[in-house]
Amino acid sequence: MKNSFAVFLGVVCLASACVPQTEKWIREDKTDPLRGTNYAVFHIDGKFLTPPRNPKAETPSFLVKCTPGGHKRVNGGYINGKLLAAYVTVEAVVGRPGNGAAVHYRLDDGKMHNESWDISDDGRELFLPEIEFNTVLYDHFTKHKEGTNPPVRKLVLEVNERRGDEVVIQFDMPDPTDMADACGALIRKK
Repeated sequence: MKNSFAVFLGVVCLASACVPQTEKWIREDKTDPLRGTNYAVFHIDGKFLTPPRNPKAETPSFLVKCTPGGHKRVNGGYINGKLLAAYVTVEAVVGRPGNGAAVHYRLDDGKMHNESWDISDDGRELFLPEIEFNTVLYDHFTKHKEGTNPPVRKLVLEVNERRGDEVVIQFDMPDPTDMADACGALIRKK
C-alpha cells in the first residue's frame, strides 16, 4: 500500500514538474493625465530564443493596453472593455515606421502564421492588429466565446532586425481570461 502511494506521488510530482507553471498577466491600472481617463496595462515577459545583436538587450515583453468596463451585447452574450493596443517590445530596431514588419509566428507548435505588423516610431515595438491579438490568445481571429476552446499556451515569433539577423522570442502564455475580459476579447455568456 505504501509503495503504490509513493509511486502515485512520484507520478504526480513528475507530471507537475513537466508542465511549466506560467505566471499571470500582470495588471497595472493607470490614468491618462491629459484626458483624465483610466486604462489598464497587462504584460508578461518573454525570452529570447535567438537574441538581437545588441548585447545589452533586455527582456522582451508582450503588453496589452485597454479600457476595462462597459457592457456591450454581442452574439448571444456580452463583452466588457475595449482593446486600445497590443504590442511586443523586441529590444532591437526591426524596421521603419509606416512600412510594417514581416512577423512569423507559431502557436502551441502549430502551423506557421506569416503577417505584417505595424512598428513603433522608434522601430523597437511590434503592434498586433486586433484580429492577430484574438488569434495569439485563442488561435482564432474572432472574439473568444467563453467556455469554448482552450487558450494558447505558447507563442513563438520571429522578426528580422533592420539590416540584421532574425530575432526569435518565446512567450509562455498564462491564462488570458481576466485580461481578455477587460480588453473586450472575450464574449461572456448571458
